[in-house]
Amino acid sequence: MKHFINIVWEKKEEDVDAIIVDAVLECADEALTEDETNYDIGETEKGGLILTVETHKALKDSESTIVAERIANKLFDLGYKSFDVEISV
Repeated sequence: MKHFINIVWEKKEEDVDAIIVDAVLECADEALTEDETNYDIGETEKGGLILTVETHKALKDSESTIVAERIANKLFDLGYKSFDVEISV
């Protein structure tokens, strides 16, 4: 993926699924310009969990900050507390 959003949890989260993906997509509308978006859920080298969502364009630094804050706030609202949001620029 050329442009992406990663959400990384240090520990494996059992309930990361389509609901989380939908929440991320809802928060990242500036980066999504197509109807279909690819995503992948995998494991980090240290046994954590990583959700990667493909974006359709590169974001400016200011846009990526806004999107990252939206995603973080949404995940906090859903009860997640320990994660990192990474966005390619």
